[in-house]
Amino acid sequence: MRRSVIEHNPSGRQGNELRVALIGAGRHAQHHARAILRCPGAKLVAVADPSDSAQSAMRGIVSDVKGYGTPEGMLAAERFDVVHICTPPASHASLARMALTAGSHIYVEKPFTERTEDAQRILEEAQAKKLLVCAGHQLLYEGPTTVLEQYLPSIGEVAHIESYFSFRTVRHAPGGRKVLRADHQLLDILPHPVYMMLHVLERAVRGQTALVSLEVNQAGTVHALIRRGSVTGTLVVTLEGRPVESYLRVVGKNGSIFSDYVRSTTQRAIGPGSSGIDKLLAPYRQAWQLLAGTTASMARRFFKQQRSYPGLAELFSAFYQAVRSNAPSPLSPEILLETVRICERVAEDLKRAEMRALAAAAPRSVESHGVLLTGGTGFLGRSVAQALLVRGRPIRIVARREPSPWERIGGVEYVVSDVSHGADAQLFKGIDTVIHAAAETAGGWEEHQRNSLDATANMLKGSAGAGVKQFIQVSSLAVLAQGKGDPIGDSHPLEPNSRGSGPYVWGKLESERLAMALGQELGVSVKIVRPGALVDYSQFDPPGRLGKRLGNVFVAVGSSSDRLGVVDVEFAGRFLAWMTDHWQDSPSHLNLLDPVLPTKRELLEQLRRMNPDLTVLWLPRIVLLPLSWCATLAQKLLRPGKPAINLAKVFSVLQYDTATVALLAKQVNGATGQKDAHEGS
Repeated sequence: MRRSVIEHNPSGRQGNELRVALIGAGRHAQHHARAILRCPGAKLVAVADPSDSAQSAMRGIVSDVKGYGTPEGMLAAERFDVVHICTPPASHASLARMALTAGSHIYVEKPFTERTEDAQRILEEAQAKKLLVCAGHQLLYEGPTTVLEQYLPSIGEVAHIESYFSFRTVRHAPGGRKVLRADHQLLDILPHPVYMMLHVLERAVRGQTALVSLEVNQAGTVHALIRRGSVTGTLVVTLEGRPVESYLRVVGKNGSIFSDYVRSTTQRAIGPGSSGIDKLLAPYRQAWQLLAGTTASMARRFFKQQRSYPGLAELFSAFYQAVRSNAPSPLSPEILLETVRICERVAEDLKRAEMRALAAAAPRSVESHGVLLTGGTGFLGRSVAQALLVRGRPIRIVARREPSPWERIGGVEYVVSDVSHGADAQLFKGIDTVIHAAAETAGGWEEHQRNSLDATANMLKGSAGAGVKQFIQVSSLAVLAQGKGDPIGDSHPLEPNSRGSGPYVWGKLESERLAMALGQELGVSVKIVRPGALVDYSQFDPPGRLGKRLGNVFVAVGSSSDRLGVVDVEFAGRFLAWMTDHWQDSPSHLNLLDPVLPTKRELLEQLRRMNPDLTVLWLPRIVLLPLSWCATLAQKLLRPGKPAINLAKVFSVLQYDTATVALLAKQVNGATGQKDAHEGS
C-alpha cells in the first residue's frame, strides 16, 4: 500500500493540508501558483529559483512563500507532499528523480521528459516508492473533455479519432526572455494533442497502442497515424495551418463529437443522421450548439476572470485528492509513457530534417567585402539578405536566437549573439558594411532601451573598433514630426516629444539620434533609412494605418482616396542591398517608400483578393476624432502618469515627398531588372 502523505509530512501541519513546492518560478510557474491558490486543502509553501526577480514575482502571488536559490537546498531544508517542476524540458528527468528521492509526489510540466527511457525510469522509481506522478495535461480537465466523456458512450463503437492542433509561434517574449525557436515550440505543445488522442483511444478500445506511420516536414507540420486495437486515429500538428485551432473529433457508429479547445465548446451529432430530415436539421442544430456554447464559454471566462490556464486547477485538485486518498494518479502512467515515446519519435524526425536543411543551407564564408546584418531573420531582414545574395555579397546575420534550419537562407552565415550586451570583434571580421535592422518591437521602456538603444550603441562601437566605415541604421517613419500640410521630405524634423507615442517610437527615434551622434564621434559614416509600413503584395497583410480587422470585418479608417506611406518589402530589401554598393550615391537620410504611394482603396482591393469574404466598414475621421478624445481620457484615468496614445495621430494620413526615392528606384530596379511591386500590380 502506498505510504500515506501524513507519514512523511513535518509536524505541525493543520489537518490534511498538503504542502506544495515549486521548482522554477518563471511565468508558467506563476500560473501554477495561481491555480494552487484555487485548490482547497493545498498550500504553496516554497519555491526554488536562482532569480531574485522571479522569486519576488512569486511572492506577489503568495506573500508568505519561502524562496530558495536551488532545488537541492529547498528539498534538503523541508519536506513536501507534492513538488511541481516548471523548468526547461531538459531538466525535467533529473529534477523529477530528485523530488522522488526526497519522498515527494511529483507534477512535471509537459513535455514530461525528452526521452522514453527517462520517463520509464521515473515511473518505475515512483511505483517502487509508492509515490504518484502527474504531468501537465490540463486539457483532460477542460470543459470540452468533460462533455466529450459524458457523451462518448452515446456515439457507439468508435470508428475514427482526429486530433488537430495549429498554432502561431511566439517571436517576442516580455522582459527580454529568450524565445524558443519554432521547431522547439512545436515539441513543447506536441504532448497536448498526443495525450488527448491516446486518452480517447484508451477509453474507446482495448489493445496495444502503436505508431503506424509518421511524417514530419521541415516547416513544422506533423502527420501521424496511431492505432489501438481496431481503431486508427490521425494526428496533425502544424505551425503553418490557419486559423489557429485545437480540436478533438471522435466519430462513432451512432454519431460524432467535436471538442473545440480554442472556444471551449463541444458540438455533438448523436444518432445515425441518415434520414433526410436529419441531414436538413443537423447543420442548424450544430450551429446552435456552437453559438450557445461559445457565448457561454466567453461569459464564464469573463466573469471568472481566470488568470491560470483552463483545467489547470481542476487537474491539480484531482491529483491532490489522489495523493490524499491513496488513489491512482488522474493521468495513466501507460499513456504518459506512450506520449513521451511518440514525441521522442517526432523529435528524432525533426532532427533528421534539421540535418538535411542545414546541409542545403550551407553558409558561404565571409572573408572580405561582407555585410553584417542584424534583424536578418525578420520580415525586412530576409528580403535584404536575399537581395544581397543576388548582388554576390557575403552575408553574416547576427540573431538573438538560433533560427530553425528551415528559416535559414542558403549561403548565409548565421551567428547567435545578443548585441544588446555587446558586439564581439569576431562579428565584424571580413565586414565592410553594417545594416542594423534589429530593434525591439514589443515590451516596455526597459526592453526598448536594451534592445534598441543599447544594441545600436554596441554595434556602432564594434564597427568603429573593427574599422568598418559604412553603417546603415534602419529607423522608422514614425519618428518624424507630424506635417503641417506640406509633404514630408527626407530631412523633415524629428518628433520633439519622443515618449509621446509609446516605447517603440521612442526607441526608434532615440536610436536614430544616437547613431548619428556616435557615428560622427567615432568616424563611422552613418546613413539613416526610414522604411514605411512594410507590405508584401504577394501575401498581403494590411498595414496598421489602414484600419483594424475584427473577425471577418475590416474597419477602414479615413477616406478611400488617402495615400498611405507603405513600401513593398522586396523593393525595400533591394534598395538597402543597392546602398551597400553605391554608398556615395545614397543620401544620408531617406524615407524609404514605394515611389508611387497606393491609396487605401487600392490596398483594400489587395486585401480582398486574399480575403474574398471580408466585409469592409469605413470609419470617417470626423467620427475618429471624438473616439480618440474619449480613448485618451480613459488612458489618463486608468494609467495615471503614463503617456496616453493618441488614436487620431496613430491613424493620421501624412503626405510624403517621394521624389528622391522615385529617382533612386530607377537605378535600383535598373540594376536588377525588376519593378516596384506596386507599380507592376
